Amino acid sequence: MSDMYKKIDDISRYVQELSEKGESIITAEKQARIAARKGDPGEWVISWSVDSEGRPVLEKRAQVSCDRKTGEIDWVVVKIDDTGEAILDSNGNKNEWIMGDRTFRKKYEEDMNHPGIYKPVGGPQKFMKLTEPVTIQQWGQEMNVDKGGYINVTDPKDVYVISGRDFGDTYKIIKSE
Repeated sequence: MSDMYKKIDDISRYVQELSEKGESIITAEKQARIAARKGDPGEWVISWSVDSEGRPVLEKRAQVSCDRKTGEIDWVVVKIDDTGEAILDSNGNKNEWIMGDRTFRKKYEEDMNHPGIYKPVGGPQKFMKLTEPVTIQQWGQEMNVDKGGYINVTDPKDVYVISGRDFGDTYKIIKSE
């Protein structure tokens, strides 16, 4: 981890601090489709992003395991373009990550016309924009997110971060408050 990332130990408290500083709430709806497959237990997956200057940022390195709630093997998910091909960033990295089975089934459903392709379910979500680069513990893994990323604050029990690039590729802003 680079020293330029602020370590956040309590993301809920950090959200409160941002709110007290007057950071606005952004409402957005997920638009992007993904390709997904069941992972292989023990398989390593590296999630990459880019910073505001296009340099690679190692968001996290995680290992496929079993979902603690369902006992099912985790999913390996990748963002895709309109043709169903994996999206590569300017450094040639796939935007790939691990998602637990319970979370996956809550957020996605299979596109019956395109096996292996999944579309988002659910409605609008609320976010706050990050004003500095941060490192947080998320889903048992350390994750780096550059300034300009977002914190999903829709559910106080499931607060998480997403890079600015991933947010732009995934969500459509409905309104800013």
